[in-house]
Amino acid sequence: MKKIFLLPAIILLLSCTNEAEKEKTKLRIDNLEADLNDLKIENDLLEKELRLLKSRNPIVFTEDFDTMQNPETFIVTSLERNAQLIPDESVLGGTMRFIDTEILNQRFIWAAYEDGHIAGEAIFQYKLNEADSIDFKLISKIRD
Repeated sequence: MKKIFLLPAIILLLSCTNEAEKEKTKLRIDNLEADLNDLKIENDLLEKELRLLKSRNPIVFTEDFDTMQNPETFIVTSLERNAQLIPDESVLGGTMRFIDTEILNQRFIWAAYEDGHIAGEAIFQYKLNEADSIDFKLISKIRD
């Protein structure tokens, strides 16, 4: 008689354990699917960035920039912080600012600028100075 009650109890216990394992497995699968989705999004972003980088001409910087992690960002940011380099004056209360830039090579950078009323483009020569900041010199301006 005891064996009759013991058998269903074991089956019930194994059944509960099996359900708990199934729930754990399902939760693990859900987590892995979420991780996979995040990795797909990150992969898409990296592929997009790679295509952009491949579409540009690679720039070989002078030895002065060897110690910098990301010289392109440093140069562009330095230019954008120096709006006084813009060769045109703003009009009607506007403020001149750089709106687009592209490093052409290890010595020159192209920049577009505007104040909301007038716009232009310019080419600047750049050079890393001894204080580890960038010196810019206006080479050419193009006014739209």
